[in-house]
Amino acid sequence: MEKLTLWFLIFMAYAFGGWLVEVCIGLLQHRKLVNRGFLVGPICPIYGVGALLLSLILNPSESPLVIFCVAVVGSAILEYGVSYIMEKLFRVRWWDYTDRPFNLNGRICLESILSFGIFGILILKIINPTLITLFSTISPTVTTLLATSLFVWLIFDITFSLWLMFGVRITVGTVQRDATDEIAARVHEILSGKSKLNRRLVKAFPNQTPAKQSTRKKTKN
Repeated sequence: MEKLTLWFLIFMAYAFGGWLVEVCIGLLQHRKLVNRGFLVGPICPIYGVGALLLSLILNPSESPLVIFCVAVVGSAILEYGVSYIMEKLFRVRWWDYTDRPFNLNGRICLESILSFGIFGILILKIINPTLITLFSTISPTVTTLLATSLFVWLIFDITFSLWLMFGVRITVGTVQRDATDEIAARVHEILSGKSKLNRRLVKAFPNQTPAKQSTRKKTKN
């Protein structure tokens, strides 16, 4: 149980760290603070999942080259898969690397996965040992209480965010447009006029684009 608690806390640490990275990238690109992430809270679970899987698959004693290659391939599969699934669920593409060189369907790009390869080495060689030492210095009672509180908050956040996003999916589905750019503009307009939490989603993904949809003929009443 203590080991499970430890790995959950490590997962949350990477999820929060990934959110910080996304915020910094948004700050550099847009010159303003942007609350990135699919969830309402300050975490990006995809970072936590990727770091956790890498930590469970590989041993820290592996050579940096092996870690780099596994991290590159694993991050490419994870990022492409999450992008595809989210697009199918919500009909919205949450990130797009189309303007980056060596991209695959705009879902992944060479620059991104190479960066994750380097992070993979840092995770296994430096960050994981530091986090394990840090959490080991805290009493089991405190770590259990912390993990339980974070888990309850995570479940609530996921549930609430999904409720919001399925509302967005319905909104996107009701917009009858042939051009993706026009759909994106209309969706932005609709979301901006809704609640503060929905407006937060617009700010979180300033470059979101709805998935391409086939032309639909309007039926006459």
